[in-house]
Amino acid sequence: MRNGDGRLGRLVLRVPTNNVSMNQTKDSAGNLIIVSNRGPNDFVWQDDHWVVRPASGGLVSMIDPLARQPDVTWFCCVSEAPPTSESRAALFTTAADQTDPEHHIVPVPLPSKIYQAYYGTISNEVLWMLQHHLVGQFGYSSLDAERHRAWTDGYLEANLRIARAIRESGIKPRAFLIQDYHLYPLPALLREVFPDVPSLHFTHIPFPDFATLKLIPQSWRDTILQGLLGADVVGMQTDWDSRPFLGCCEELLGAKVDYKNGTVAARDGRLVRVRAFSASTNPAAVEQSMQSPAVAAARERLAPWTGWQAGKRRDEGKQTIVRVDRLDPSKNQIIGFRAFGRLLELRPDLCRNVRFLAFLIPSRTDLSVYRNYRDAVYTMIDEVNTRFAADCEGEPIQVFYTNDREQALAAMEQCDVLLANSREDGMNLVVKEWAVVSQRPGVAVISETAGVAAITADSALLVSPLDIEGTARAMERALGMRSEERAARLTTLRESVYSWSAADWLSAQLAELDVTRDD
Repeated sequence: MRNGDGRLGRLVLRVPTNNVSMNQTKDSAGNLIIVSNRGPNDFVWQDDHWVVRPASGGLVSMIDPLARQPDVTWFCCVSEAPPTSESRAALFTTAADQTDPEHHIVPVPLPSKIYQAYYGTISNEVLWMLQHHLVGQFGYSSLDAERHRAWTDGYLEANLRIARAIRESGIKPRAFLIQDYHLYPLPALLREVFPDVPSLHFTHIPFPDFATLKLIPQSWRDTILQGLLGADVVGMQTDWDSRPFLGCCEELLGAKVDYKNGTVAARDGRLVRVRAFSASTNPAAVEQSMQSPAVAAARERLAPWTGWQAGKRRDEGKQTIVRVDRLDPSKNQIIGFRAFGRLLELRPDLCRNVRFLAFLIPSRTDLSVYRNYRDAVYTMIDEVNTRFAADCEGEPIQVFYTNDREQALAAMEQCDVLLANSREDGMNLVVKEWAVVSQRPGVAVISETAGVAAITADSALLVSPLDIEGTARAMERALGMRSEERAARLTTLRESVYSWSAADWLSAQLAELDVTRDD
C-alpha cells in the first residue's frame, strides 16, 4: 500500500462486505460526497470537561446547508476510544460525538494512535505550521524519526483508510468535495477507485510557495502535490494561494503550468483547473443569531466593558478593542498585545477610557506547542496589565478564554476596533461576521497577510503582522477616526460580505464541477 520512500503506491481496496448496493441511493445519479477531517459537532470546555455541541465556525458552517440535503453524504474522521491515560491528556472525537439526525454522517474510525499521528503530529504540528510560515519557536522546527513514522503510519494511513471507507460504503458517488490540508493525498486515492467521478479539493489555509515547501522532504511534497492533482479542480482561498500552488507544480514536479488559464497538466494527461473560491459567512444566519436569547444575555454580561445597556445611550467616552480568535500561534496574539501596550505608552490619555477584550478560543490543547504558546500569551497579557493597571484604574486587557460564539458576536457588535493581526490566514471569517454585526460603527485593523485583506484594502486599516509600532499606530488611528469615515468603511466591507456569501462560495464550486444543487 505504501512505497518505502513514503509516497503512496497503488491503493488496494477490498470488495464491500456490507449489504448496501452501489445503486441503493435516493438519486440514481448518486450522492454528492463531502469528505473532511471534522464532522458537524464541536467541543466546548464546560464544568472541567469537554462538552459536545453543534459546530459554528468556518468549514462546518459553510458546508452545513449542503450537507443537510438528502442526496449528500458526509464522511468525517473519528478516533476510536483511546486508553484512559491518553484521553485525559488529549481531545479525541468519536463516532458518538458526530452523530447527527439532520445529516447523513459516515464516521471513519481511526485507532487513537493513528488519529493522533495523522491529526496532531502531521496535520497540525507540521502542515499547519509550515503553511502559515511558522518555523522555529511555536512552530515547525524539525522532522525526527517520530514524525517520519507519523507521516507514514498516521497521515498516509488515515487517508488510505478514508478512501477505503468510501469505497466499502457502497454509496454511489456523484462528485467529491474534499476539504483541507488533512486530506491532501485523498483526491489521487479516490481517482484510482472512481476514475470518472469529478472531484474538487479545497484548501482553507494559505498555500506556501515552493521554497517553503522544500522545508519538508521531497517524497512528502510530491505526495501532497500529486495527491491534489488527482482532483479535477484544486480550490484555494485567493489568488495569493493559487499562484504559489501553480509555482510548486512547475518548480517541484516539473509539470506544465498555464498561469493565465490556471491549469496544470497532470501525469495522466488531464488538465487540472486551479481556482480561487473565497470563503465567506452566512449573513442571514449571523443576523438570526443576533436575535437569540444567548446573544441578549451576553450583551448584559459584557455591559461593564462595552458600556451597552438596553434602552440607554452608551457612554461615548469609553471605547473597546476586541479580538476573537483561536489561541493559536498563527493568530499572532503576542504581537497584538505588545502593540496594545505600545498604544497605551504612546497615548497615556487613553488608559482610563480604552479596554481590550480578548475572546480566546481554546485550541489543540493536547499539543505541547499550543500549551507553550498559550503560556507565552498569558505572560504577555500579565506584563501589559501589570504595567498599566494603575494608570488605567484596573487591568486594561480582559480575557475570555472560552468557545462562546454568541458572547463574541455580542462583543463585536459593540466594539470600536476589531483587531485581526494574524501572522497569516487563509481568509479570517471573524472579520466578515464582524462586518455583519458591527453597530458602533467599528473599524477593522487587519493583517495584510490574511486572505480577507484582498477585499478590505478600501475598508480596513491594514498592518504588517510583525510591525508592533505600525499596529499600535493603526489602533490609535481607528480609535480616533471620525464617525462618518467609520460608517463609510464599514458599509463598503459589509456590502462585499453580502455580495459574496457562504452560499456563493459553495455554489461556485459546484458549478465548476458541473454539479447541480437543490436549494
